[in-house]
Amino acid sequence: MSSSSSSPYQLPAVGDSLDIFSLRAELHKGALTTLFLAEDMLTLEQVVLKIPCGDILNQPILLYHYQNEERISRRLDHPGIIRFINRQRSRQYIIMEYVLGRDLRSMVGTNRTLELDQALSLMQQLCRVVAYLHDQHIVHLDLKPENILYLDDLTIKVIDFGLASCGDLPDLLALDMQNPQGTPWYIAPEQLLGERDDPRCDIYSMGMLLYEMLTGRLPWPRSSKLQIARRRLRHDPTPPRHYNREIPPQIQSIILRAIARHASNRYSRIEEMQHDLQHWRQLPVTDVGRQSKPNSLWRRLFPGNAIKKNFTAKKRAEISSARPQIIGAFIDSPNSDDLLMELKKQALIRSCDVTLVHVIEEESDSHFLRYGIAVEGEKLMTRLERAVQQLRRCSIDPSIRLIRGEAVEVLRNIADSLNAELLLLGKSRKKKGLWGDTSVPRRLRKNSPCPVAVAEEERFAPATDLGHLQPSQLTAEHVLACDIFLVDLWYEHLHYHTDLIYRKLLEPGLQIDSGEDNCLFGRWLETLEISKEWQEVISSLKAIHRQFHQVVAHMIELEEHDHIGLLDLYLDESLPLSCSLKNELGQVSLKLRDHLELKPEQVPFLADE
Repeated sequence: MSSSSSSPYQLPAVGDSLDIFSLRAELHKGALTTLFLAEDMLTLEQVVLKIPCGDILNQPILLYHYQNEERISRRLDHPGIIRFINRQRSRQYIIMEYVLGRDLRSMVGTNRTLELDQALSLMQQLCRVVAYLHDQHIVHLDLKPENILYLDDLTIKVIDFGLASCGDLPDLLALDMQNPQGTPWYIAPEQLLGERDDPRCDIYSMGMLLYEMLTGRLPWPRSSKLQIARRRLRHDPTPPRHYNREIPPQIQSIILRAIARHASNRYSRIEEMQHDLQHWRQLPVTDVGRQSKPNSLWRRLFPGNAIKKNFTAKKRAEISSARPQIIGAFIDSPNSDDLLMELKKQALIRSCDVTLVHVIEEESDSHFLRYGIAVEGEKLMTRLERAVQQLRRCSIDPSIRLIRGEAVEVLRNIADSLNAELLLLGKSRKKKGLWGDTSVPRRLRKNSPCPVAVAEEERFAPATDLGHLQPSQLTAEHVLACDIFLVDLWYEHLHYHTDLIYRKLLEPGLQIDSGEDNCLFGRWLETLEISKEWQEVISSLKAIHRQFHQVVAHMIELEEHDHIGLLDLYLDESLPLSCSLKNELGQVSLKLRDHLELKPEQVPFLADE
């Protein structure tokens, strides 16, 4: 189900429906995203939808923020972190729990400070959250008042993981974004130089937060200009007691250690900072803690040595596991259906991770061209989202990369950095010229670090063509195509029941057809029942197909809004039936190979018990 908006990437409005959500109110409209209060019609709970705009070619960072947060959010489970909710979606957006409270910015800032006890209480909570993140090898990298919610029960929730770095995931922001990411006046000096892996970056931001809570100010100007932000690479901060003499010297010592220019002079672990905040009264009073004057004119004219980029630090490449990689290039081809089919096939056969790449070659900043690029960006976003949804329906979770440059060079570099097994392209819309084919595929093949293939239209479709052949006539290619179809068939079965549940809950009173007359599974069995040769292969599937529609009938018969009844049917009947079907499809796959001397390997999904 999709939004009632006319365009897939037109921002929905209050009153619209988006998948299983009904939009109730607009909470915040920003330059990059809009937050809506919505009702989850599946659970009847209030949730928050964070919907990015679609202008990804002019602002690729939009896609990267979304992709990063969506992936990292799956790993988070802590009471001090906003809860993320996973649902099937027709477009890109983040689903979060709705909580009552306000962000810390409403409490902290110019002429707005907190009492010491309240500030320390908030910092203790934040330390526990950050300690949890660092234990998960996650660095938030954007801790600021706007990203900390203060709830009515006096607890906090940390939000917005769009810039976060996870040691177990590829850091695409570091690989593809040239400029430093984050709010300039909160991020650590080394973040300005591209550092994204060091947990001490979060410790720096926490020191800045405590500084602002107690003074209502920051030691640096609130400027987004990089040259102003980079002053922190050479200059030390003004002591917070310069603005508030009531700050205890021990607390100032903690703050200045947390926001030291050089990461080596900060707390090495968040637990050390947390310990000092808990026992600050027992800490010695030092000259650094007592200082209340700003840096001398001499120190301002002749500051210390500037922070330098750590050239030995390596960006995390795309390869984050032992799984092989394949690349699908969305260039020079208006139709991506064949490319998607081949990507899915190769990913299932090879058990590969998939990266979808689009190369941005237009660099003009003219308003006219930027508008045209924005329109093309929405079209591309629709194509990419459709690709992601189709692949995810088969449990393939692709990465998306948007990179500026020349197509052949970019694709070669990515294939090399990923150690890719295969680079797939769609069929080019360009004609062969007078001097032969100068298309991207031809140029890539001349010096590619991996095989390059152009996705062609499938000539054999098991759903319709298998019934015209005898089992003994199948080639190895036919059998592999059948394997992919059997995987599709299983996921189609699984999603059929979940989609039916959504319809029952979202459209009460609607007359729902069981779909038995228009069922892919049933139509396929009918094409095979014509021949006696197929009876042994499909005999076990007939019973499961019959049970499948019995479950459908039971779901349709339930009373409206019977959430419990639907859940029980899904857990007690639908899922066990799905497991049985998977096993039987694996056996069918084996039978299709019986006559072949050289039997191709089964698609791992069908062989996995």
